[in-house]
Order: sequence, then structure tokens, then C-alpha cells
Amino acid sequence: MRTSTWIAIGLLAATAAWLASGLFIGTGEGEEEDAAASAQPQPTLVEVESSAARTVPQYIYAQGVAQPFRTADVVSATGGTLAEVPVQQGDHVEAGTVLAQLRLEERQSQLASAEARVESLEADLEGMRRLEREGFAAETRVRELESQLKEARSALQSVRAEIRDTTIEAPISGIVSDVFVNSGETVAAGTAIARLVDNTPLRVTLDISQRDVGSVDVGRVAVVSFATGGLAKGRVCFVAPTADPQTRTFRVETRVPNEERKIPSVVSAEVRFQSGEVKAHFISPAILSLSEEGALGVKSVDEDNTVRFHPVEIARTGMEGAWVSGLPDELRLITTGQGFVREGERVRVSQARAEEEQGDGVARLPTATVEARQFDGAEDLPEPPPAEELCEGSAANALPASPPAASAATGNFGPAPDAAGAPAGISGQAAEPQASPGSARTRGGTGAATGGAASSAPSARPVSPGIPTPRIEPVQPQGQGATVQPQGQGRMAAPPAGSAGGAGGAP
Repeated sequence: MRTSTWIAIGLLAATAAWLASGLFIGTGEGEEEDAAASAQPQPTLVEVESSAARTVPQYIYAQGVAQPFRTADVVSATGGTLAEVPVQQGDHVEAGTVLAQLRLEERQSQLASAEARVESLEADLEGMRRLEREGFAAETRVRELESQLKEARSALQSVRAEIRDTTIEAPISGIVSDVFVNSGETVAAGTAIARLVDNTPLRVTLDISQRDVGSVDVGRVAVVSFATGGLAKGRVCFVAPTADPQTRTFRVETRVPNEERKIPSVVSAEVRFQSGEVKAHFISPAILSLSEEGALGVKSVDEDNTVRFHPVEIARTGMEGAWVSGLPDELRLITTGQGFVREGERVRVSQARAEEEQGDGVARLPTATVEARQFDGAEDLPEPPPAEELCEGSAANALPASPPAASAATGNFGPAPDAAGAPAGISGQAAEPQASPGSARTRGGTGAATGGAASSAPSARPVSPGIPTPRIEPVQPQGQGATVQPQGQGRMAAPPAGSAGGAGGAP
């Protein structure tokens, strides 16, 4: 046989002997225990993170509308031709500033005639009284002259008042928002001349739910973020005593200082109130879980590495995480693997890798359900004036949408009708705000304006804020040219001469 064949046979025999040796050599006792241990299930491995509670503020958020403090639609109390209109849109005027001047025309001669008649009757009466004392005149003649003198004096006062009305002055301080007439125009009594808007301070009206209204009281500081990008602090000046019967929400008014008039009115705003403080842990919403009873909570491990379930309440949420209350001050939260373990189960623990510290070592505070970064920097804002100063004075609750007409009896103020044609009250007095479309939580919308020679519809708004009254269907105005039509998309045009109803009636 060849040498290579013998070598192959020898290798085969050696391999067979090595394999057969395992059948006769037994395993050690330690190896048996290791094999048994490897056959038993191991505790679940979870990742934990140490967490400590801290005191965080709780906030209430609400959407609202920033309204002007006061508005005034200035109307002519008498008719005539405009000699001059010395103001224009955007001018800041003080109360008493002349907005327009009517020509005196025949009023000057009427004044001279009325004064002369009074002087004549005074002389006649004096002479008749002397004759009566001497017995040459009857007492009835004296009484007749006294009556005529009283009527003459009344006529003189009327002429003087009409002359005063030819000078149309600003009833309030503010910005000239619109001018509705031009110099040289002939206007009737009740014609809209200009609209004034006072934005110092701004009034932010909003609705608060029944659950939160107890945490909002007069004088409480509010942080207001305006849609224009401004951020300011104000104070609560009014909380409605009754809820809206449809929405069960309470109307709240917050006033914000605006001395430099940088923030315009009738813009959307979000308001934040601090309602209290709570001890809470900042967690990721991903570690929240449900108990067998359906309670929302988190899982932790104790000193024995046993799983514990803790029901929690969400105090605040944001894009970066949530603040939850109801936990011990310090604990080890399960951050990975909580879905694979149950309460009371022993686990193996792995400490989570420490995250890079942010700021003071904790995650940044979230500020809203969807994180409201527009409130960043609120802590650096100056404190608003005291409520006694900021909340002083009454104001209207709605900005009229178009120039109203008014009679001479209303002076230089024009009522602001609502969308149904009901007058919302003379400018400078309180009136119920209109609900803005598309939001049950926002008030302060505007309505159409009407005016006429006869009486218009009675107000369907509550007489007192927050007190509901039954709906009153509007009465269609009678007479000629009672309705003021808006002109295009620009500023509202003044009603035509004579269309405002004259001096005979109020809108």
C-alpha cells in the first residue's frame, strides 16, 4: 500500500477516537448548574432615569380680541355748509380740538334779531310794570309781556346753541381713524363727520370657561401676545358676573397700557394668566402608560428594582415634553421598556445616558399645549400700573363698522348700531361686544351701521354686561334714505346730504 493511504487511515482513526472520548468522559457539576441557569428566563432589562420634582407655574390660556379703549363717531348736530375740515386721517387730537367748522350763514342775522327782540321786550316790560304801579295798565298786560319775553329769551338761547353747534369738536382724545366729509360740502344734521379711536389703553376681551373662571379675578396680571408680534403685560379689569347662556363661558376684560400707541386695535390676541403653582416632573410623553384600570401614569423602579405604577395628572404640556404631578419628589422613572413590564415585577436596571444639560440643568419650561414661544421673554416685561389706575373709566365694547347717523339731540356723538340694526349705545358709554365669526371664545366683532330719521330697532343686547335678555326683532327704519351703504372696500363713505334723517329723530 502507498504511504499516503496509511496516513489517511491514521488520521481517520485518530478522529474517531477523539469523538468517542466524549461518550465516556462525564461533565462537571459546575457545568450542569450553568446549563440549568441558562435555561431559566432572565428579568426584563429596562432603562431608568433619575427625576426630581420642581415647582412650576400653572397657566390659563385664552384667545381674545384687542379693542380700542373708546371710539367716537362725531356727527354734525346742525346742518349747513362746511367752511373747513382742519384734520385728516392719522392725526392725534385732544378732547375739544376743532374737527370741522360750518358757515354761520343766516345764523348771524338770526342772532342779532333775537337779541334785539329780547332787548325790546325787556324795555316794554319795564315800562308796563311802571304804568301798572301807577294804575295806568292792567296786570294781564304785564303777564302777557312777561310770557313774550320768556319765549324770546328761549329763542335767543336756541340760536346761540345752533351757532355753537357749527363748531364741531372732538369729544375724546384719540386718533382720527376716518374723515367722512370734505370742505365745501353741505351736510344735514346728523351727518357723520369723523371717527375717533382711543387706543390708550387697549382692552382685550375674551371668554373664560366655567372651570377656570375662579382663578381669574380683577387686578390679576395677564401677559398678552398680539397677532402683530407685540408682547405686553396688563391687568384684569372686569369678570362677567354671569355666564353666556349658549357657551357657558364668562366674558373677561383685560386692559393693556399702550401709551406709545404702537399696538393697533381690533387684532387677535392670546392671553396667559398664572393660576397657581404645582410640584411636577418633566417627562417625555412617550413614557406615559395605562394601568389595568385605565389610569394614566408612569412606571418607576424602587430600591429592590421592583416596578411601581404611579397615576399622574398632566399639569402642563409642550412640544418638548410634559409636566406631570402626583409623583414623589424623587424617583427612578423607566424610560425604555416600560411597555414590557408590570407593576410588582422585578427587573434588571440600566441607567440612562445623561442628556446634555440645558440652562440650569433641566429641560426648558414649555408654555402651552402647543408650545407658545410668543410668550418667551414675558418675565422681562415691566409690571403694569395698579388696577385702580389702569381700570379707571368706562368704555364702549364694540367698534362700529360704518359711520352712523344721529340727530341734533345726540350732540357730537353717534350711536353704533349692531349687525341687526340695533343701536349699541352712544360712543363713550358701555355696550355689549359683538361675537366675532368663527369663534365662540372671541368677542369684539363689528356690525353693519344704519341710521334714519325715525326710531330704529331696540337693542337686542343685554342692558348690563353678561345679563341675557330675550331677542328683539329689529324694526325696519321708516322715512327716506334711512340706511347708510358702505362704499367699496375702502373707508366708509358719509351718508348723502339729507339722508341721515335731519334733526327730527335719533337712530
